[in-house]
Amino acid sequence: MDIFAKIIQFIKLNNMDYTLVVTIFVAVLGWIIAIVLQHRNIRNQHKVQIRYDIYKQLVQAKKDTQDPLNSLGVSIVTPFIIMDSSMIPFEHKFKKKYKDVWVDYTEGECLAEGEQKWNIYVNNIRKAYSEFVGEYIKLMSIFENWESALSKLINARKTLFAEIERLKKNINSQVDFLSSYYIKNGHDWRKWNKDELDKRAKDINYSAGEIGSYINDFLVLAHNELVAKYFNHYRQLRKPLSPEYRVLSLNGLIDNTDYEKVAEMKVDKEKLLSHAQKLLDRGLSPNSKIASDYEAFLKSVIAGICSVCKNPIEVFSADETEDGFSFHYLCGHNWTGVTVKDQIAVSELIKTRTKRPGFGWLRKTTQGHKSSGDPKLKKGVEYYMDVDREKNEYHQVVKNNETKEILHEEHDGMTPFLRTRLST
Repeated sequence: MDIFAKIIQFIKLNNMDYTLVVTIFVAVLGWIIAIVLQHRNIRNQHKVQIRYDIYKQLVQAKKDTQDPLNSLGVSIVTPFIIMDSSMIPFEHKFKKKYKDVWVDYTEGECLAEGEQKWNIYVNNIRKAYSEFVGEYIKLMSIFENWESALSKLINARKTLFAEIERLKKNINSQVDFLSSYYIKNGHDWRKWNKDELDKRAKDINYSAGEIGSYINDFLVLAHNELVAKYFNHYRQLRKPLSPEYRVLSLNGLIDNTDYEKVAEMKVDKEKLLSHAQKLLDRGLSPNSKIASDYEAFLKSVIAGICSVCKNPIEVFSADETEDGFSFHYLCGHNWTGVTVKDQIAVSELIKTRTKRPGFGWLRKTTQGHKSSGDPKLKKGVEYYMDVDREKNEYHQVVKNNETKEILHEEHDGMTPFLRTRLST
């Protein structure tokens, strides 16, 4: 107040114009406010740029960790099939040229070649693990360097670190077990416990997947903290399909199961089993014939086992129309077919082909519903065909899909003409 009083007194003594003074004062005040706002705006822009740069660094670091994690995930496929192929020269008594002399392949050298393939497999896992550890350290160093900007994620980071350390120890332990297995179990890998080794490999795959999920959760939290408010978009936390899989949050690991989706999947699986059971009952009825491959396929579905990868079937989504159906499994495979719905059954056309390496196909089977160009057969025909090259047999049965009346039936050996026509 003293300052303003002195200013007013100064104006009176110098006979200054009040309007001019007020104008000057307002101009100066506005200039000061503009400088303050500009400084604040520059500071906010600088913060935004820093936040964006931090997030970009985290995204790149997450991508760099994902590549070796993917390589660890591939470890689930053990190399026993290609190891078995190493024994072919010995089993079939192939010969090789050695110092101008043709000699037999020995059992020992074929076993050694198979073991070398195992060592390559284990070394690739160890290499991927070492690459992941290096990239993970870079990810954590980014957080440490910018801890002030990520202070709200400190608890989440501690949880992430603890979980990944646990999973890293598990992976390292499993790799050590795989690499030293021959010490206690000998070099003849044909006698190894393949089920146990497959289980160990699957455990590495599971741990790698869990690490990837937690790192992705951390990036979701970082996104929401660093850039979400500038775009008014907040990413949702991961919603797994089982309480077994925990989710990283700001407050640690939580149960964030999508129970609504789980209930939907349960209903879709019941539909799947019902479809398979109806088709199997129809195929096994007294007046029907079902291919053995198709029967095995349906029984596998009814048992809840994917016929391709042998994993338990979990139906992620199901699509049904008047003309067909499609069930998509969590394992990545699916069952898609064309249907005809009536009062008693659902029918589907499925084709199978049995091959042998080096010999082409040996057997083709086709079973199920098929449309017909005959206007009298509005619901199509039930079609069965079995072509067996090894037995030199050809079977074909065509029925009215509605009345089950046999329209055409043929059982014969394969003639040269028919063999040529079916050779493709």
